[in-house]
Amino acid sequence: MKVLRSSFWLHSIFYTILQRFSLFFFGAVAYMVLVRIIDPETGDLAVWSLYLMILMIFETVKQGLLRNPTIKFLGMPEYAEKKNEIQYSAFIINVLFSVAAIGVLMVFGSVIARLLKSPEILPLLWWSIAMIILLIPFNHCEVMLQANYKFSSIFWAYFIRQGFFFAGIVVMYFFPEYYSLINLMLLQIIALFLGALVMIIHSRRFLFKGIHFNKNVLVQMLHFGKYIFGTNLFSSLSRSFDHFVTANVLSPAEGKSFVANYNVVSRINTMMDVPSLAAADVLFPKNVETLETDGLGKVKYYFERMIATILALVVPASLFIFLFPKFVILILAGSKYYGAIQILQLTILFSIARPIGYLFGSTLDSIGKPRVNFVIGMLYMLISLGVNYLCLYRFGGMGAAYATMINSVIGMILMVAILKKYIHLEIRNIYVYGINMYRDTFKMLKKLGKSTPVQEEK
Repeated sequence: MKVLRSSFWLHSIFYTILQRFSLFFFGAVAYMVLVRIIDPETGDLAVWSLYLMILMIFETVKQGLLRNPTIKFLGMPEYAEKKNEIQYSAFIINVLFSVAAIGVLMVFGSVIARLLKSPEILPLLWWSIAMIILLIPFNHCEVMLQANYKFSSIFWAYFIRQGFFFAGIVVMYFFPEYYSLINLMLLQIIALFLGALVMIIHSRRFLFKGIHFNKNVLVQMLHFGKYIFGTNLFSSLSRSFDHFVTANVLSPAEGKSFVANYNVVSRINTMMDVPSLAAADVLFPKNVETLETDGLGKVKYYFERMIATILALVVPASLFIFLFPKFVILILAGSKYYGAIQILQLTILFSIARPIGYLFGSTLDSIGKPRVNFVIGMLYMLISLGVNYLCLYRFGGMGAAYATMINSVIGMILMVAILKKYIHLEIRNIYVYGINMYRDTFKMLKKLGKSTPVQEEK
C-alpha cells in the first residue's frame, strides 16, 4: 500500500480501475442473474436495456459537461483565486441541465416510447426523474473528488451504489414474485441515494461554502462546456444506435428480440472498455496539469503509452471472445441468448478502436480543442446514424452489427488523422510500447519461474 500511495499513476489507476471493475463486476453479475429471472418472451429485457441506454446518455453527457470544464478551469493559473466561483458555476450548470432533462422527459416521454415501439418504457421514464434529481449531488461531488485526485472515495461511492442494486437483484432471484420493471427502478433509486450520501460525506471538505456567483466564470465555463456537451451527446448516441435504430426500424417483436441480443454484446463491450474508461478518467486531469508544466510532447507520450497498455490487454481478450463466443454468452446470459453469437463475432475484433475513441475526446478537451472534438463527434454521429439505417434496411436485424464494423473503421481513420495533426501522434510508437510491454511481462514471468525452484530447495 505504501508503493501505491507514493506513485500518482499507481494510486490513481489502481482505484480508478478498481472502480470501473466494480461497476463492470456488479453490472455483469447482476445482469447474469437478471436474464435468468426475465422471460425472453415478455420483452422486458429489451425495455430495460433501452431505458438504461437513455439513462446512460444522460449521465455521460452531464458528467462530461460538468467534469471537463470544472477540472480544466480549476487547473488554469489565471483562475487560481476563483476556485469557489468555478465550483459554484458548475453546480448551477448541473441544476439547470437536470431541470432541462426533466422537462424533456415530461414533454417528450410518450414520443420516445412511441419511436422505440415500447410503451412499457414510459413509466420508467417518469420514475427516472427521481434519478435525475439525485444525480445532482452525486455528480457534483464526484467531479470535486476527481479534481482533487480522491479516486478511492469515488470507488467506495460507486461500490455502495452498485453493490446495493446487485443485492436487490439477488433477492429478486430467490423471490421472483417481487420482480417487476418498477421494482428494478425503485432499487436503482435507493442505490443512487446511498451512493450520493457516500459522495457527500467524502467530498464535504472540498465543497463550496456560501454563494460565490460570478457571471463571467459561468459564461466562460458554458462557452467551453457547450462543445463537450455536444461531443458527449453525439458519442453516446453513436454507441446506442444499434439499440435505438433496431427498435425503431424492426417490428416490435423482432426489434425487442434483436435489442436483447445487442444488449448482451454491449455488456461484453462494457467489460472490454474498463481499462479505457479508467485511463480516460485519470488522463484528463493529468493532461490539463501536464500541458501547463511540460508541454504537448508529454501529452503525446502519455497518450501513446496508455493506448499501447490498453491494447496489450484488450487484443488477447478480444481474440479469446472471438474464438469462444458461445462459452462467453453461455456464462453471461445463458443458452437463451445464443442468437447473439454471430453479432458478437462480427463486432468484437473491432473493439480495438474503442480505446482510441475514449482517450481521443479527453485528450483534445485537455489541450483546449473542444470545438474540434465537437465537430468530429457530430460528423461521426451522422455517419453512424446513416450507416445503421442503411444496414438495418438492407440486412434486417443483423444490420446494426455490420454497421458497427463499418463505423469502427471510419471512426479510427478520423481520430488518428486528427491526433496526428494536434498532438503529432505516431502509430509506430504505440506498436513499440505494446511489444515492449509483452516482452517485459514475459521476462518478469521467466524470472519468477526460475526463482521458484531455488526457493523450494532452501
